[in-house]
Amino acid sequence: MEGLDCWAVETSKDGERWRFFGKAWKMPDEPVLLHAVPRFVRFRRVGEEAWGAPLERNGDHPMSLLQMEQGMREDLWPERKHLGLPVVLPGGEAGRLVAFWRSPDGGRWTYTLEFRGGRER
Repeated sequence: MEGLDCWAVETSKDGERWRFFGKAWKMPDEPVLLHAVPRFVRFRRVGEEAWGAPLERNGDHPMSLLQMEQGMREDLWPERKHLGLPVVLPGGEAGRLVAFWRSPDGGRWTYTLEFRGGRER
């Protein structure tokens, strides 16, 4: 995928046993949203061996915003400014955030992702 960086993402409930979450394909310096991330997350650029420091959950929100080049995580409710960002789901599926709505009490939410693909021939 020309022009995109690929980052491997792993998650952990305890910070010791890690499981593959997915790959984040993104533009350089572009933040990435992850849905339903456990307590800890870590990531590395594909092709590099060292993982970044584990980042612990800092809120009770459905998504985490990762700024991978800076090694930062913020748990949040997506807002208008997050539309268009890549979203990685558990299991590795990834799309771009098209719309997001939540009830005032945060008890319900709906979001829409766009998935694109292609085949090399």
